[in-house]
Amino acid sequence: MENKDGHITRNRPPYYILDVGDNKRQYYDSVLDKFIDQFLITPPINNHEESSQDFVNNYSVCLLKYYFFFIDFKDAVKEGNVARLVTLHKELLSHFKALPGFDNYAIKMLISIVQNYEAEAHQCIWASTVNWKRGAVKNIEIDLLKESRNKSLKKSIKSMGPNKTDNAINKSSRASGGEDKIGENFDVQIKRATQSSPHSHRSTAADESIVMADLRVVKPFRRVPNRMHDSFPDILPDPLVTIDHTELDNWLARHKRNLLLDAPLGRDND
Repeated sequence: MENKDGHITRNRPPYYILDVGDNKRQYYDSVLDKFIDQFLITPPINNHEESSQDFVNNYSVCLLKYYFFFIDFKDAVKEGNVARLVTLHKELLSHFKALPGFDNYAIKMLISIVQNYEAEAHQCIWASTVNWKRGAVKNIEIDLLKESRNKSLKKSIKSMGPNKTDNAINKSSRASGGEDKIGENFDVQIKRATQSSPHSHRSTAADESIVMADLRVVKPFRRVPNRMHDSFPDILPDPLVTIDHTELDNWLARHKRNLLLDAPLGRDND
């Protein structure tokens, strides 16, 4: 399609069967799988001549890989699937190690991976996400819950006025979670309507139209040798192709020894 009013020339949906049973979902899943297999699940390209590469295509593929990785991470959090999160942490370790200046984050991922084994595994698994609202796929990061509880606790302490003492603060902090839960249960019993968020959400239709128009002009997934963006003249399709696996093995061995010795894990000097 050259424009939004044009006719579909390839991958035309079989409209005559889409409304039958679960055919619509199966069809679009198959098309998306075909796209992912072609553009994302491919071996890293690191031996091509620079003049033959399409850096616009590289940028688009790299952007999609990061997007799907981010969505996968958010889904794992919502589901409370810690085993999947550990796998994603392993992927993040490689990504952080491939980027200069992100060694500290790579070390944090390494610690997170190690903590999910043996003695600390149980604690880390149950301390990663929390489902406070009940229901499937409603987990949130436990850090967000702590921020919410801290906000509630500060409000409670502020309301104490001159009666603010260490003992009162201690009791209030211990009871803050229960107080919120009592309030939520009361709202359920009296069938109080949930307050809507004061934030308004701007429609994305205009932005999507601009993006679609740009995609039709640029055609990022049609390879054109030596094409590039001004801001990203030499981007790679996969940042992991820059990893030196020998250096990575040495890095892992060094920090594994640090963990065994309970030594501080500082930044690398190299």
